[in-house]
Amino acid sequence: MADNQALTRAGALHFIRKAAPGCLVLEADRKATLVQRLVQHPNALVVLDYTLFDFMRAQELINLSARFPSAHILLLSAELSGMFVKQVAVDADNISLVFKGDAEDEVVEAIRAALHGERYLCARAKELLNTAEESHEKVPLSKTEVGILQLIVLGKSSKEVADIRCISQHTVVAHRKNIFRKLGVNTAYEAIRYAMRMGLADAADYQI
Repeated sequence: MADNQALTRAGALHFIRKAAPGCLVLEADRKATLVQRLVQHPNALVVLDYTLFDFMRAQELINLSARFPSAHILLLSAELSGMFVKQVAVDADNISLVFKGDAEDEVVEAIRAALHGERYLCARAKELLNTAEESHEKVPLSKTEVGILQLIVLGKSSKEVADIRCISQHTVVAHRKNIFRKLGVNTAYEAIRYAMRMGLADAADYQI
């Protein structure tokens, strides 16, 4: 069980006990501890909330899965981008995905499948994967606007975006208005949700 929040660990533990009663459960609250656990138990099932753990990029998780190929990682998260789901689905066959909003039976089924080394992608993950594969045809933004939107996801202010892009703050504000207009949104939060849904940004990058 890899998670750094007590409430999330308790909830995940409930599902684990239901799917596999009597199994040994060890906890890890950071990546270094998780690696230590996997060295000791290389065939383990890792239940992990990617967005709440200390992975900086999807590639770190994929590298971990490659380092411990006999282990299986079940991501139990609230939000994952299509870009992230696609990268994991293509580059790692020992990672399964299920969402916290999924029905209890589906979460339990995902744990049982992962315990048998079978990849499990919930319906929402499959939908995100399909969206990511088609997103290049649907994004109505220019390359410049996508770049600015990605900086907004990172929590950058208009002044910071202007400094990074070497343009005026007035130009950034104009781009921001155009982005909102093209996406049909009214707030930065809605724009960020779009970016994650379309795979333009990783949920782990989202800065509140």
